[in-house]
Amino acid sequence: MKYKKKIYDFIIIGSGPAGSILASNLAKKNYKIAIIDRATNVQDKSNKNQYIYSPYVNNCPNYYSPIFSNQLGGNSALWNNKIFLISKDEFLSSKWSFSYKELFKFSKELAVNFKISHDDICKIEKKGKFKFSNSIREKSLGNLFYTLKINKNKNIKVYDHSSPTKIIFDKSKKTSKSLIVKNIKENKNFEIHLGKGLIFCAGGIGNPNLIKNLFKKYPRLVGKNLCDHSHINFSNIKIDQAKKNFRFAKYFIVSSKNKKEQNLFIKKNSYFTGVQLDYIADPSLILRRLYIRTRSLISLKILLFMLKYKKLLTHLFFRIAYIMNMKGKYSYEFFFSQKLNVKNCVDLDNKIKDEFGLFKSNIIWNINDRERKKYQQNINSLFDKKGGLYSNNSHNWFDKKKIFVGLHPSCTTISSSNKKKSCVDNNLRLKGYNNTFICGSSIFSGNGFTNPTWTIMTLSLRLAKYLSKIYN
Repeated sequence: MKYKKKIYDFIIIGSGPAGSILASNLAKKNYKIAIIDRATNVQDKSNKNQYIYSPYVNNCPNYYSPIFSNQLGGNSALWNNKIFLISKDEFLSSKWSFSYKELFKFSKELAVNFKISHDDICKIEKKGKFKFSNSIREKSLGNLFYTLKINKNKNIKVYDHSSPTKIIFDKSKKTSKSLIVKNIKENKNFEIHLGKGLIFCAGGIGNPNLIKNLFKKYPRLVGKNLCDHSHINFSNIKIDQAKKNFRFAKYFIVSSKNKKEQNLFIKKNSYFTGVQLDYIADPSLILRRLYIRTRSLISLKILLFMLKYKKLLTHLFFRIAYIMNMKGKYSYEFFFSQKLNVKNCVDLDNKIKDEFGLFKSNIIWNINDRERKKYQQNINSLFDKKGGLYSNNSHNWFDKKKIFVGLHPSCTTISSSNKKKSCVDNNLRLKGYNNTFICGSSIFSGNGFTNPTWTIMTLSLRLAKYLSKIYN
């Protein structure tokens, strides 16, 4: 008995912000799409408390916490709907392979598609020596996989619990013809055939891991230059002292009905530093790190229980402290850009395999002495008399033990105007291959300080337009 081949125009690896935007826009052109995703939690409703240690990672530094949503929709299932486009200042500080004007054009089109005011997510206001970038919290976007109704689109087939384990090439070894896919739920392998393009949208850690596993030859900088945003909170600030900083407070502090926020940022010492007024720093950071890094299901449930009641007890403690005027209610959350550094990388571990039979990766990531010094100088400049931030004379020192990092891995398959440093060309095609493309934060040539989600979505729309054009 002969079985009909499973043939798709495009195969997309990953259903996160990049994969969902791509699939949705390509499906509108009547292309047949397959999405392959490792997610095993495939309920229709996202759970922001359900995330796990990244399945791509074997080892990483204790202060680095690589989060994986394990849900269709990728990390858009976990995000707080914070939308703002990477600023022109941030963009021009790195050598992207295309212009900011082009990125801006696709961002405006994306804003129209989602019925969002583009000025609310890209406008930069200057006041004295400070700049403020606009952003919004758009709850209606939510998990993009479900917002875009990917699961109900007749042109899209979703393979969850699945990962590609092998690529079949033509004789030239440059054109992908089909993929061998493993489904761990049914414990079976199957082949799906490719009509046009193969696109990797598995994130800043997943993309280099899969490229290294599935391709014998790839650009030498794949996996190198891992950048991420370090988040850290400073100062205990009382209500009266915080009021003058409400302009750049987080949305849940000012209860903004129009969902708008502003982010104070400076560029100093060639690094960007962003600041927002936040509630007091979360003392359960250690528990959260343990929760992310734990692989045992029983341990996960115990830690989730502890986190739930730790939050309740912490809230009660601070409530009493506020009433007795012992402690401030607010703090400043800082987040920083990072320079490209080949020593920071996603490096394949050739001994440890995952449940799909693919090698895991070891993350080598650090903040070097020069960066730590520059970060501290930027912190000090914002806390001095002219800086505008209130300090309660506490020690506002940058300490790696206090940072939360691992949410926004980027720059591991960069698209750079410097061809020797680029892993993909300006149309995001993997160098050396005809029909393989990469999209997501991994192609950034610099991470700036901005949350990358909207920029990722914009890049995906740009790629969808390009693929529709060349394969029409």
